[in-house]
Amino acid sequence: MKRFLPLLIGFIFLFAGNANAFEKLKLNIDKKKLDAGKLQTFTIEMKGQGEGKKKRGVGVLLINAPTEKVWKYLCEWETMGEFVPGLEYYKTVKVIKPIEKGTMGETLIEGKLKFPILTVIYTLDVKFDESNMSQEWSLITPAQEEASMKQGKKMTRATSGLKNVEGFQYMEPYDGGKKTVYYYAPIVETSVPVPGFAERFLTKSTLPGYMEGLKKRVESNGTYKK
Repeated sequence: MKRFLPLLIGFIFLFAGNANAFEKLKLNIDKKKLDAGKLQTFTIEMKGQGEGKKKRGVGVLLINAPTEKVWKYLCEWETMGEFVPGLEYYKTVKVIKPIEKGTMGETLIEGKLKFPILTVIYTLDVKFDESNMSQEWSLITPAQEEASMKQGKKMTRATSGLKNVEGFQYMEPYDGGKKTVYYYAPIVETSVPVPGFAERFLTKSTLPGYMEGLKKRVESNGTYKK
């Protein structure tokens, strides 16, 4: 199970990213499926360090709400435990820079995922770019852990076996701004080849569970729960 943990975590809506600005994805999106509100998923293989592999799982989904409304829910990380499958909680442990209009906010967020056979705890560094309606995230670095310890604040280290999680999500207005095309793109890095059955399970189960849960949450004005 440990060798599959990076893949498992990456696909299960753990928003995380590197410090570099991302490029918007170029995908062959089916407009009919998009207009029908059907989730479309893609897997992009990337080169990792050494012999490792990076896989970006991508989900694209139309949400029947303007981007400003969707952004509001994407910023409410601490409520995600109410509708995200498998997520016990998210909690803010440190606000580095507040999320404000036209600026780049940054927050350290602890999360806990529970499954029948394991529990995973971790802390993410999440960056909020309101001007571009985008977020990036990554696991906290050893330097961040050390700095927090010196300030008397202990950060939760990632569960043993978790190698790396990073990614981003962003939105684009649709149908004259009345709707939103939502892109969710975690990056998964593994040190061993990932079996096809594990990848299929994650792309067809966990990623849809998060994205469709978010869609229901937004469209129900916050009343939908898992």
